[in-house]
Amino acid sequence: MARIVLLSMVLALAACAEESDPVGMVRSARLAPDTGKTVETALSAYNLFKDPVWETYVDADGRTVVRFVAEYDVSRGVADCPPVGPEVRPAARVFVTLRYLLEGGVVSLADGFIEAYSTTGYSARYLAEPGTVDRIYAGKPCVGCMVLYLPASL
Repeated sequence: MARIVLLSMVLALAACAEESDPVGMVRSARLAPDTGKTVETALSAYNLFKDPVWETYVDADGRTVVRFVAEYDVSRGVADCPPVGPEVRPAARVFVTLRYLLEGGVVSLADGFIEAYSTTGYSARYLAEPGTVDRIYAGKPCVGCMVLYLPASL
């Protein structure tokens, strides 16, 4: 009986600790359908990302949001793209952002977007296409060729 009470206390403390650590909750969330992979294992294994950053904030509606931002490897991404003309060139930097909502202990993906920057500071922001996150979780390239190129004049 003492073991059951002790185990219940440990689980309750773990749940409280997790609620006070929104990033930890998102990182440990399992992907649906449950493959045994967590958000963290999928994102950390994605070899086209570098320098990931996790942030937490409360939005205007009072919801807890966890934001994941990572730089996308443009040179590897454009390697699979068809040849392009001189009117465009690869972006200097591309960032992928995923925003997760935490409501009532439940983690859900709110949205995602991609930002491309030129060497002169021009930027373009795109909403992530449906399926972008699925491609990331599957380890496949997630940024389309069109997004990886910017007008050469900018």
